[in-house]
Amino acid sequence: MNIFKTFYLIGLMLTACYFVVCSDQTLLLSHAQDTNTATEYLTVEHAVEIAINNNPLIKSKKHNMGAYEGRIKQAGLLPNPEIEFFTQETPTNNIGFDQSQNSVALYQKLETGGKRKLRVKAAEKEKKVMELVYKTTIADITAKVKKSFFNVLTAQDELKFAEETLEIAKSLMAISNKKFKTGDIAKIEVLKAEIELSNAKMMVQEAERKHLNSAKMLQTVMGVPDTFLNNLFPISTADTPSLNLDKLNDLLLKNYPALKAQNKVVDLSLLKISEARRMAIPDINATIGYKRLSATDENTIQAGIALPLPIFNRNQGKIIEARAFSFKAKDDETNVRNELLLQLSNAFSLYSSTREQVSYFVDTIIPQAEESLKISKQGYKHGEFDYLEVLDAQRTLANTRISYLKILNELFSSMIEIEKLVGVKISDIK
Repeated sequence: MNIFKTFYLIGLMLTACYFVVCSDQTLLLSHAQDTNTATEYLTVEHAVEIAINNNPLIKSKKHNMGAYEGRIKQAGLLPNPEIEFFTQETPTNNIGFDQSQNSVALYQKLETGGKRKLRVKAAEKEKKVMELVYKTTIADITAKVKKSFFNVLTAQDELKFAEETLEIAKSLMAISNKKFKTGDIAKIEVLKAEIELSNAKMMVQEAERKHLNSAKMLQTVMGVPDTFLNNLFPISTADTPSLNLDKLNDLLLKNYPALKAQNKVVDLSLLKISEARRMAIPDINATIGYKRLSATDENTIQAGIALPLPIFNRNQGKIIEARAFSFKAKDDETNVRNELLLQLSNAFSLYSSTREQVSYFVDTIIPQAEESLKISKQGYKHGEFDYLEVLDAQRTLANTRISYLKILNELFSSMIEIEKLVGVKISDIK
């Protein structure tokens, strides 16, 4: 009896411990979820991942690749045989099979010259082209997502600067009212402050509109136009190393899928020439059958082959057409390569110039503009400067910040364009 009581007490203790542990784990999990929710950010990498899974253009290209699986399978199928039942010499006064000559024949087309194998090879090449087109689409959408993501961040900063400008305008308005009441300035100075305050309010409204539009663009490119986007995690543009254009060109020629796809198109065009030439080789039509001679009560076997004579039609037109498309494919490859190298050169030029400008803005221009406004604002407050000097400093700072954001956006856009074309992150280029 004591043993049963002991086991019973042990069971109660284990149950109590289980509920305590589970309760603690639940509280910890709830706290972790609340913490994650409070600090949850959407990174650019996650945005790209969402786009790859949801962007309709990417999904369309993916389904298109599935169609080429069907083409490969269809290209390897043999021609269907044909069966024929034929009766002849049937008396009109005794319709039936007793007095007629009846036959059953099986026809089969035999492809020669390795046509089927070449057809399958061409279909496989077409699929590889589509796979590279699919990768090109992913690269394009990835670049668009990153650019749209950064546009939202830029719009957020522009809105922040506009709101700061509004606060500056409000404080200057308050100072102007105070100085007007004490008789230190004329009414015209107050009117100027009111005009500048109205301009600052309109600047905030414009910044809000740009932020809303840029966020909508990001949602659309990601393929989730109706989904609310959480806080965007900032992107650093601090790592902007010096690059070599010749090395970038080599990476482009080696990695960019659109150029690889065009190379495959050239290979495919050569296959199409071979296929057109093989089509000039006549196929064999084989026949085997059974014939019943009712009049003599005899069974007979029939067999034969039919071979077209390539006298008039030797597929000359298709061969000429295939050759023309092959020349076109080579010219298209050259054109695509030159266009891509030009795009890379333009992106490299923009990157090289803007990376220096961004550093100069951060280290020199913006601090100077902020210091100028601070000095002029303090001087206006103590009567050392007039309002026009303060207004000029305020506008200089606002324009400086807008110019900085524009150049920063150009720098990031050039970085994304270079990374798309060379297939490597700029930070990983040695």
